[in-house]
Amino acid sequence: MDTAFLTRHMGVTFLSRQARSALYLRFEKFSHRDGQHRYLVLSLTPTLFGDWCVVQASGPIGKPGGHERRNYCASLDEAQALFDSARAQQVKRGFVPIPVQMGLF
Repeated sequence: MDTAFLTRHMGVTFLSRQARSALYLRFEKFSHRDGQHRYLVLSLTPTLFGDWCVVQASGPIGKPGGHERRNYCASLDEAQALFDSARAQQVKRGFVPIPVQMGLF
């Protein structure tokens, strides 16, 4: 079954200029042949000083380790382009978006 139809996370992500809430996507990759079980979290959040931050955290599932990368952008358009390119790159690498239920408040 097509993952884009199931998760609806594969399309281009749009965030309005007035939106100040975080954008959060979780990906997982399972390769039983290679023994890989990995996660990746992408988030786009505003900073305290009005800039935007794209955070990419990844690592093995169920094992210690992993790393986090932060990229700061001056504008929302620049941050959104970086977020979308990182999402597209990870989907090409075999990561599948996982729907995540976020809290209301």
